[in-house]
Amino acid sequence: TGLEVRVRPDLELDMGGLRIGADLKTISMWNIKQEGLRAKLHREIIDRDYHLSAAMYCETAALDQFFWIFVNKDENYHWVAIIEASTELLELGMLEYRKTMRAIANGFDTGEWPAPITEDYTDELNDFDVRRLEALRVQA
Repeated sequence: TGLEVRVRPDLELDMGGLRIGADLKTISMWNIKQEGLRAKLHREIIDRDYHLSAAMYCETAALDQFFWIFVNKDENYHWVAIIEASTELLELGMLEYRKTMRAIANGFDTGEWPAPITEDYTDELNDFDVRRLEALRVQA
């Protein structure tokens, strides 16, 4: 795209030729059930595009692995979760990153910056919520 990109992960390690990067993330999750924590952290990664920035870090800084260090900041409920970005998650992030960079380059080239939502729409259930609805219907 010709766009200049610089990165600065919170932590970079070189362990015998293996380059590892990590980002520290504070989070507020005092009311999450243990069995729902992994799913909630995954949603946090996806919703905040942390996978996109991890892929950008890996490409730009030539990192072999990437981790997030989540620290819960709620008083009297401190915990730390260290999560490695999977190959597939980094691939998803990389493809989204490249798509975004192309859109930014196109905006600079054309001067046109499209709005994120251009028309009204009806919000629909996603696959997860459809399954929840079906399960609750059976119980009703």
